[in-house]
Amino acid sequence: MGKVIAIANQKGGVGKTTTTINLGAALAKEQKRTLLIDLDEQANATIGIGIAREHVKISSYDVLALDGNIEKSIYNTKDSFLDIIPSSNKLANIEETLYGRENKEQMLMNKVEKIKEEYDYILLDCPPSLGIIIDNALFVSDSVIIPVECEFFAYDALTQMVNKINQVQKAKKKINKSLTIEGVLLTKLDNKNIFGYKIIDKVKELFPTKTFNTIINRSSHLQEAPMHGKTVIDFAYNSRGSKEYRELAKEIITNREVN
Repeated sequence: MGKVIAIANQKGGVGKTTTTINLGAALAKEQKRTLLIDLDEQANATIGIGIAREHVKISSYDVLALDGNIEKSIYNTKDSFLDIIPSSNKLANIEETLYGRENKEQMLMNKVEKIKEEYDYILLDCPPSLGIIIDNALFVSDSVIIPVECEFFAYDALTQMVNKINQVQKAKKKINKSLTIEGVLLTKLDNKNIFGYKIIDKVKELFPTKTFNTIINRSSHLQEAPMHGKTVIDFAYNSRGSKEYRELAKEIITNREVN
């Protein structure tokens, strides 16, 4: 049975999409069957994995809004262990589309349950908001990775995300489902800036057992890879960014085996 992990933080620019596609690619390199679900209307994960927006016929919008077959929305990538459900700018209208629907926060959960056994990991790239898409992402997920950029405003937003997770945890208990924090992932560390290390210390104080050992440093390779429609694993396998995401994948796999 696949483990579903949301990569979520309502703060933009903290590395959610970068983490989704590169962690997904790193898990695939470990021969773990991995599915990415792009839930951001900007479709950056879709583009970053090498799929052009104009080639997307069925997207995550259709999975959320319609009663169609989720299998038809799955696109294969160049890696046989990595698939994706791409996004569409139609997601900008999802709040309006789902308005008044009963159990609208469970639309995605009802679909993903049908394909969980086909994958080892399902990663959800979430938009920078706390609306209905995040509700759906957290309801379907077993756990959450919270990327936090090593700067003050991203750290300050962390408590809002944790409060949202706590709210969904309580709601999921009523339907005998659980939601945990997989871990807080520190990203975009500039090792020449001492303030970044202060943020690391503060996050570790807040989450002493839930902060990943792996820290993602700023990297030109991580920035450049999406321009070529590639993950950093495929674009620059021996680069620092690639090594760090491969370390993160191993950390997640190990944590799952231990627990």
